[in-house]
Amino acid sequence: MEHFLKAYTTTSEIMLPILIFIIILIVRDLGKYSKVSDRISNILKEISDDIEDSGFVKNSGENSISFIRRFIAKKISSSKTPE
Repeated sequence: MEHFLKAYTTTSEIMLPILIFIIILIVRDLGKYSKVSDRISNILKEISDDIEDSGFVKNSGENSISFIRRFIAKKISSSKTPE
């Protein structure tokens, strides 16, 4: 039993710093994704504002992505020529 406790103690002393290091890396990585997500969101909002400035009306409660999708679908359907 003594050998087991000594082995457990040694293992925990070695693994704790490794686990802390891994957790720090994960948190830093998640922070990077958050920054990228914010940048993408800002770009979509700017595109949405530019489309709105062109005269295409945004529905109330409509988010930027669905507004851009609706605008693209409208442009595609209006650019198709009947045969």
